[in-house]
Amino acid sequence: WASLAALVAIGQTLNVAMYSAIGNAGVYYGFKLGREVPWCSGFPFNVGLRHPQYVGVVLTLWGGLCVLMCEELAAAGLPQLVFVWAMMYAVMSAMEQVGDNDKKA
Repeated sequence: WASLAALVAIGQTLNVAMYSAIGNAGVYYGFKLGREVPWCSGFPFNVGLRHPQYVGVVLTLWGGLCVLMCEELAAAGLPQLVFVWAMMYAVMSAMEQVGDNDKKA
């Protein structure tokens, strides 16, 4: 249980740090809509992860799934839902990596 709780704690630490570092506008693509987003090179951007929030969400999803898992939730398809949800973050991460986010105008 401790390791599963650690996954959730690490995941939520990364998520909260994202909001603290770049605010709602940064987290929700406000720069694409002309909103000013502060440039941040501190935590969580200095831990070697290209997408710290996405990693945080996926860690939280898998940690939470493992903590909550029971036969009823497994039969209801919760593991499959978490898998698909995590894969959507992986796809979005890949899309952002090949997108225009790092290009300077």
